[in-house]
Amino acid sequence: MIQSENTSTMDKSGQDDEFIENGVPKKVDKNHVKGKKRKKCLRDKTAPRPPHSGYIRFLNDRREQFRSENPNLPFAEITKVLATEWNQLPVDKKQQYLLAAEQERVKYVEELAAYKKTDAYKNFIQRKLKKKQLKIPNQEDQKSAKEKPSNHNINKGYDIPIYTEEFLNFNKARESELRYLRKTVTDQEQEVAVLDKHIGNMNNGIIKLMANTEKLKVGCSKYEQYLIQLRSLLLDNFSNISFPDNIEPPTAESIDTFMVNLATFLSTGATTDPTWLASVKKAISNQDFSQC
Repeated sequence: MIQSENTSTMDKSGQDDEFIENGVPKKVDKNHVKGKKRKKCLRDKTAPRPPHSGYIRFLNDRREQFRSENPNLPFAEITKVLATEWNQLPVDKKQQYLLAAEQERVKYVEELAAYKKTDAYKNFIQRKLKKKQLKIPNQEDQKSAKEKPSNHNINKGYDIPIYTEEFLNFNKARESELRYLRKTVTDQEQEVAVLDKHIGNMNNGIIKLMANTEKLKVGCSKYEQYLIQLRSLLLDNFSNISFPDNIEPPTAESIDTFMVNLATFLSTGATTDPTWLASVKKAISNQDFSQC
């Protein structure tokens, strides 16, 4: 019993020496904790770089200026604020970033297609295949070591495939392109909705204009009938008046011009025959315009 107590006391003292120093528990340094190393994949440094999306281009343009204006704001908050600013950006300004990204993407596709025809790309593929062939024996050894007979009560493990960095970059580019296409479709749907609204307003305006035109046509036809009857009435009244030698009697073709000249004569007194002017005034005053 004494030996066990001493042993436990020694264990506790050893534990205290390891975790307690001057009455204060020691903190484990996480920097020295060994973790799993990430497998390095071959990267083709000569290949053209994938393009940035319109959103990434906007962040690159605004991040430095926004960070200088808000130096105490954390990086995550800056990204959150800029994301909100991107969502509230006008359509025309946002379209500029999206068009620039689309042009860069088209250029990247052309450069990548041209690069795949070069010797540098062929050498990269060969180096990649050699590295893969070297990994195959090691993977087979590990697989044979894992394949041990197990009881039915033991749970079976499943191998999780580890994606290469090239695949992740390719997947990231495709996801960025898919987001861009979805955003483009959304913007185009909004533009189509606005255009449909404008077309509806224009159709309503056309219907109103056509209705007003029909009303004006009906009114003009009434005034034309009134003018025809008025001309006929004036010709009938002027037929009983004797005109001077320097003035020709009105006809159906010249009645409009005659009335304009008559108004000039009456307002300026240019004629020397007051008797004729008096008879004309009397004929006009005695006319019954209700018949028109």
